[in-house]
Parts: sequence; structure tokens; C-alpha cells
Amino acid sequence: MKTQNNINKSKFDRTLLLRGGLFLAGAILLVQLFIVQIVHHDYYSAAALAEHVKKFEVSAERGKIYMNDGYATVPVVLNEKKYLVYADPKYIQSSDQTANQLQQLIGGDLKQLEELLKKDTRYVVLAKKVDRSVADRIKEQKIKGVGLKEISVRTYPQGKMASQVLGFVNDDGQGQYGFEEYYNQQLSGKNGLQQKITDINGVPLAINNNQEQQDPIAGNDVTLSLDLRMQKIVEERLQENVTRTSSKSGSAVLIDANTGKITAMANVPTYDPSQYATQQDISIFLNTATNGAWEPGSVMKPLMMSAAFNEQKLNPSSTYFDKGSVQIADRTIKNSMEWGARTMSMNDIITKSLNTGAVYMMQSLGGGQIDEQARTIWYQYLTERYGFGKSTNIELAGEQGGSVIGPKDPDGVAVRYANMSFGQGLTVTPLQLAAAYSALINGGTYYQPSILSSVKTANGEQAVPPKVVTSNVVSPQVSQDIRAVLQLGASQNNKPALRDGYAIGAKSGTAEFVGDDGVYKTDAYNGAYIGFIAGKDKAYVLIVRLDEPKTSGFASAQAAIAWAAISNEVLNIVPIAPM
Repeated sequence: MKTQNNINKSKFDRTLLLRGGLFLAGAILLVQLFIVQIVHHDYYSAAALAEHVKKFEVSAERGKIYMNDGYATVPVVLNEKKYLVYADPKYIQSSDQTANQLQQLIGGDLKQLEELLKKDTRYVVLAKKVDRSVADRIKEQKIKGVGLKEISVRTYPQGKMASQVLGFVNDDGQGQYGFEEYYNQQLSGKNGLQQKITDINGVPLAINNNQEQQDPIAGNDVTLSLDLRMQKIVEERLQENVTRTSSKSGSAVLIDANTGKITAMANVPTYDPSQYATQQDISIFLNTATNGAWEPGSVMKPLMMSAAFNEQKLNPSSTYFDKGSVQIADRTIKNSMEWGARTMSMNDIITKSLNTGAVYMMQSLGGGQIDEQARTIWYQYLTERYGFGKSTNIELAGEQGGSVIGPKDPDGVAVRYANMSFGQGLTVTPLQLAAAYSALINGGTYYQPSILSSVKTANGEQAVPPKVVTSNVVSPQVSQDIRAVLQLGASQNNKPALRDGYAIGAKSGTAEFVGDDGVYKTDAYNGAYIGFIAGKDKAYVLIVRLDEPKTSGFASAQAAIAWAAISNEVLNIVPIAPM
């Protein structure tokens, strides 16, 4: 009996111990739940929420670009809402089925879609620039793991017009080439930010109490100085002449000589900026008016003359005896045409385009020889007054500065400077020449070339005024003298169409150029024609350049045909009061 009592007591003790253990475990669990739910509630709640809180960037609207057509501003670059289709492969249950479903909506290669949906990543782009109608169909089908992002795509109401000037915007929303790249930050604006709670699939909930929003700031709208009417004409006439002459390429610049504002800038060949991704040769994106430095030839002679006149070494009445050639060190320099040994005037140097005359003017700066004094003076005019050898700082990306050798360069410096007097041995861009000629004929003021007319921000629209770089390039009298020489050259050569009441002057330039082997080519030339059209209160400088025209005759004569056609239409369209 005693034994049985001991057994019962032992069972009771074990039961009591078990119940005590269970009670203790329960108490511990309750304490832990209290700590989690009460003491550390905020911490664990935030941690759980963080799993479903995402930040979404809100793109700012990119600034629009306009031109003026003489009556109103006209859009040339606008924005259109499109959609980007993306997927999170983690949530794709069947890549084959989803790929088939998507292909019917967005097209594309089925196998490629399948491979994208199988990738070991959380984000893949399936399609870009999808229309709203397609995006709506994707939304309706509620495809798990597939999302849409609204994007802004550049559109071009004027088609290919001024494509190299404008540039384009890539898929990352960044401006490339031309004005789009140069002014990218101002056009881009500032993106906004949204913070939202999402569901387990990462889709933002329509309504929640944890939304934060930072509104985007739109980019600046801009109006370019390009005249829509003149831009169209310059492009058409340039294309006609490149085609007619079978030229490799061509470029043209029309600039307001009294402000530095670009009225037209064209390149051939060109491209469609809305289809930039289809271009195989990216060199077509380059604006040769600002990026295509070349040896300009005889169009430099009026600038050489201006230095000799301005330094009072020569004047319009000066003459010299021309033997038909001149010896500089071990180099014999000849004229492109035989005129015979005779006395020549300053006018003859321009109208007959005498290389020997250009060397004579160069020598006059040094007292009869191309010494260091002569070289230093000419170098100073080229670089400090006319802006060669450095960029003009126009609002276009990738501008070239060209090249001008220093006056103390030991490598055949006298010969090289003799060549530079008539436009060989240095490189310049069409824009640089247009700006230099503007200063040459407007009384001696060098304006920084600009393509901006006005900028519109949140604070209103502000005009971009002309900027004077140098006000004393040459004296007003020298400017008048050079204008007279250029007018005589135009009339005697009968290239541009002359009109009563207007002043038209110009100079041609045909130049050899260095081939890929580093040697001057003898079977191909570049041609340029540059001059001014002036009335009572307005003056424009126009340059046309053709690369390797195949037609017979001087290359510059072919460029002159386009120049004459454009200048004639400038007078027809742009209001220029006669003198």
C-alpha cells in the first residue's frame, strides 16, 4: 500500500512539473509577443512596411524647341507620351505563355522575349516607345510580373530640318550632339519623386497613407535664332548643289552680321532625328558647319588684306609688281592662273585671287619679309581678332576650334605662314569664317555666334542679347575698304545676282586638302564661297562649302551657284530695306 502511494505521488509530481513547464513556456511566449507587438511595434512595423515601400522617379517634361517663321514661333521639337514595357522575371510563372501573350501585344521576336523573361534579374525592358492604345491593352490583361512606365519621346514636326543643329535625345533621356547635348541640363529640368506602398507584386496601391511626392520641374523651352523660312531654303539649295555636283558633302551658314545670331545652318547629307538609332555611320550626326575644320583657301585673302590695311602697311591705292611667282625659302609659290609679269593693285589680289599678292601683303607686315614680326602680327589677327584656333562658344556640342600654328614654330615657319596668307596650312570651320567675315564687314565688331533667341523658364521668357567679344577687330574705314573690294570681286566675277539698292560682295576659295596618307591630294578639292548681303540697316554673311565636287571647273565656282541662289531668296523673304 505504501509503495502504491509512492507511485501515485511520483505521477502527480511529474504532472505538476509538466504543467509548470507548459505554463512557463506560455509565459515566455506571452512576454515575447508583448515585446514584439508592444515594445518593438514601431520597429517591426516599419521593417515590414519597408518590404512594400518603393520610390518611383517622376520624369520632368523636357523643354520644347521653337523657331520663328517671320510671323510666329513654330515648334520644331516637341514631346509625345509613350510607354516602356518591363517585367520582373521573379513573378513570371510561365515564360513561354507570358512571351506568347506579350508578342501579340508588342510584337518582337518570341524567342528573345522568352529569354528576357527567364533572366536572373528583377528588371528587364521588353519594349520601348509603346503607344497608349497598346499600353491600355496590357493593363487590361493584368499580366503578372509585367509593368508599364510612362516616358516622354521627342517628336519633330519639321522632319529632318536642322537635324545636325538640333541633335537628338537617346533612350536614357540624355541629349546627344548639337543643341540637345549642349543645353541638356536646362532642357532636362529636374525629375520628381513619388514614394508609394506596393502589393506583393510590386504594383503601387491606388490609395495609401504613406505617399510622398516631390513634383518635377519642367525643362526650359527655347526659341532658336534660326529662321524657319531661310533654314528650309538653305537646306534645299544646298542639297540641290551637292546632288548636281556629286559632292561628298556640303554645309552652309547664314549669320546676322550685326548680332552674331545664326539665321540658318545646314548640312548635307542629313538624317531623321526620330530614327537616329537606324543610322549605321555615326559621323552623319556631326555638324560640319561647326565640326568640319578644313583648309579654306583663298577666302582668307580679304582677312589678310584687312590686317595689312589696319596696320597701315598698305592701303586701297597700293600696288606691287607681280612676277607670277614668289620664292619663300625653298618653296616657289605661284598663282592658280597665269597673268604675266605686271603691276597689280590691291583689288587685283582679290578679283584675280593672287597667291603672290597674299604673300606680298604678308611680307608687308614685316617690312618686306616674313619675319617674326610679320608672323606675330598675322597670328594675333587670326587668333585674337578673328577667333581662329579656338571654339566660338556657340551653343552647340562638339565644336572644333581648328588649328593655327604659332609664329615661332621652327618647322618651315616662313613657308607655312606664306601658305596661311592664302588659306593653306591652317584649318577653320565654316562658322568661324562666317563670324570673322561679319566683323570684317560690319565696322569691326566681333559678335559671339549664337543660336539662341530666347529662353522660357518658370519665371517667364527672357531674350538672349547679342554678345560683343571684340569691338575693334579693324577700323570702320578698313571695314568699308574691304567691303568695296569684295563688292568689286562679286561684280567682276558675276557669281551672285546683283540688285539695285543692295550691297553684295563675296570671295571664292578652292583648296587642296590632306588625304588619309598625310599628303595633299591633287585630284580632289574643296570649294567655298563666302560673302555678304547688305541693305540700309541689315547685313548677312553667307558661306557655302562643298566637299570634293566632281563637276569640272573650280570647286568654289560650284559653291558660288548655291550662294547666289540662297542670297537671292534672302532678299525676297527677309525684310531688308535698300540703301
